[in-house]
Amino acid sequence: MFGSSFQEISYTAPLSAPLENDAFHRPGEGDWRVIVFPGTPCNKLLFTRLLWTAPADLDMVVLSRPGFGRGQAQVYPDFDEQVAAAKPFLPGGEFGDKKIVTLGVSYGGELALKAALDFPEAVKGVVTVAALIDEPHDYALELEKLGDVEGIQPYVPNRWLKVRKEIAGRRAQIGPLLDRAAKIEAPVEVIHGDFDAIVPKSNAQKLMRVLPKERAELEIIPGGTHYLELQYPRRLHKAIGRVIERAACNRRKARAK
Repeated sequence: MFGSSFQEISYTAPLSAPLENDAFHRPGEGDWRVIVFPGTPCNKLLFTRLLWTAPADLDMVVLSRPGFGRGQAQVYPDFDEQVAAAKPFLPGGEFGDKKIVTLGVSYGGELALKAALDFPEAVKGVVTVAALIDEPHDYALELEKLGDVEGIQPYVPNRWLKVRKEIAGRRAQIGPLLDRAAKIEAPVEVIHGDFDAIVPKSNAQKLMRVLPKERAELEIIPGGTHYLELQYPRRLHKAIGRVIERAACNRRKARAK
């Protein structure tokens, strides 16, 4: 049975300078909340099917990542600032206490992992979807470089300039993040399509090499594109369900000791 419809909400994100931000929220009846970190450029409209098909017991939040909310002109390439936008939805935040699964798509995959590493008591599971861990396909890199062509910058939309700054900024941060990944305590589902034309599936394989083997599972989806949240939303819900079950199993084992 599917849950209720979602609504757009506004809230104050506790960045280093507090930011008025927005998100889609689909209330759920159960104990679990899924916090979704979209990719770049951030567009929470891409996640409407994921919200509509969510089980009724899941509380779902899709963030407008800092820099892409309504009226936000500034770019926020720092991972700490991006993850801070999720804090009000964590236990102790203004939206109530629930057990958390983070789900990150593309650039957001890094943020979903970082949230679990920064808040291990709150984040009980992680799902990465087409996560940008290394680099995109070569032709996507060439598109990124177009912004450096002399004389073109005045004509580049601000949204694309933000994308370029985020992609450039992640390169200095991804190494330290992956160095920490071996210490992740939450179960992780790594999902990637084998027909992803933006981020090659080798990114998923690289991620699996740094995650603890006993906590990480890999699913390569045949025919899957970069937009699995649109293409196969129910497969992502199944991955969320597996993470929740694994987290619950780990908790039962810990209690039995």
